[in-house]
Amino acid sequence: MENTSEKKYLTLIQKVGYGVGDLGSNYCWTFVASFIMIYCTNTLGISSGVIGVIMMLSKFLDGVSDVIMGRIIDRTKSKMGKARFWYALSAFPVAFFTFLLFNVPSGFTKNTQYVYIFIAYTLMGVVFYTMSNIAYSSLTALVTKNQKERVQLGSYRFIFAGLAVILIGTFTSDLVEYFGGGQHGWTIVSLIYSLICFVFLFIPVLAVKELSDSELMESGNETEKENKIGFIESVKLLFKNKYFIMLLVWYLVMYLASGVTSGLGIYYTTYKLNNAGLLGTLSMVGMIPAMIILLFVPQLTEKFGIRRVSIWGAVFGIAGGILALIGGNTEFCFIAIVIGLVGKSAGTAPMRGGVNALIAAADDYSALKFGKRVTGMMYSCSSVGLKVGTGFGTAVTGILLEFAKFNGTTEAQSAFTVSVINYGYILAVVIPSVVTLLVLVFLNVEKENKRMRELGKK
Repeated sequence: MENTSEKKYLTLIQKVGYGVGDLGSNYCWTFVASFIMIYCTNTLGISSGVIGVIMMLSKFLDGVSDVIMGRIIDRTKSKMGKARFWYALSAFPVAFFTFLLFNVPSGFTKNTQYVYIFIAYTLMGVVFYTMSNIAYSSLTALVTKNQKERVQLGSYRFIFAGLAVILIGTFTSDLVEYFGGGQHGWTIVSLIYSLICFVFLFIPVLAVKELSDSELMESGNETEKENKIGFIESVKLLFKNKYFIMLLVWYLVMYLASGVTSGLGIYYTTYKLNNAGLLGTLSMVGMIPAMIILLFVPQLTEKFGIRRVSIWGAVFGIAGGILALIGGNTEFCFIAIVIGLVGKSAGTAPMRGGVNALIAAADDYSALKFGKRVTGMMYSCSSVGLKVGTGFGTAVTGILLEFAKFNGTTEAQSAFTVSVINYGYILAVVIPSVVTLLVLVFLNVEKENKRMRELGKK
């Protein structure tokens, strides 16, 4: 019988076809995280603090919806498989509600606009993006059992996500102005982005197929029993898994910081660097190093292991972050933040590329230690982290701007306002590498699984 860790399940076209799904999802999520705040403050004239609270209230629903969606996937049986069906179903609603978020009716009163934003944001994020992202992430464990291919899928995801972040950061502000600025500009841009979102979200549906239940049934000595356990027991099983908790914490902190850098980015470049056009440059600096590193991550992780390579990266990221803190309020602030972003980008790349494989390994750990597998719910940590983390990051952005007394109707801001924006942005660049290192010190799931498999053979 062929070793599942060596057997090849996917072609290059399938891996790329899977990866482009994250380009589509970022034309929703990164677009919203990066520009919803400035759309609300500078186009609608809405308080940043109120928007921050709205985002935070919506996020309280996210943790519950993610676990429920993971459970639904675990119990689904369809011709398309467990996750692929839900992923296909979610593509259009995600794109549609992204469009609605940037088209708040001007005739509404302020309170009605708040309600509109809350409903549209909640339906987009809590309901349909939950469905999309958990299903998409779960496919990593359902389309291949090859650890190297799982890492490669994560790398392709991040590369295409990075491409989307660069394109969105570089062109959005200019496109809004090109199409007339104001609400009309946002309407055209959100329509274009929503179409891109839908098309690329749907490509993975056509590119990959889930393995049969019989082929997924065994992986080494563990036996899958996910459909035979209840919801409460499944939740307990998740939180008995220490590696799930570590990965959940990592996701939450990473995406909270990402939410702050995305939300504050346009304010940082406009009011600290005095050039809004530099947002695209910072987006590229923050993504291109990771995209280059990710080309080598599968080979490096195969030789040294995901954990060891990720620790090396985190140390590099921390070094860059320290330099950013030192130079962040000097005349060399642009150079300092570039160094910090390069450090963060390259330093967290191995973990970003390997995290889906680590989640799959954490699922294997549950099966080996407890004899039960909850793949869909296990992958809820990625969706909870992404949506709750980014959502709270956006909320923190709004609260920081309110604290800083930011006024979107005036061109100049006070020194205090600029200082809050500056240090809020820098800290959000530094923190991810620190947390990545702290989590990785204890995240020895690959070694633990190997030990349990060897014991099982004996």
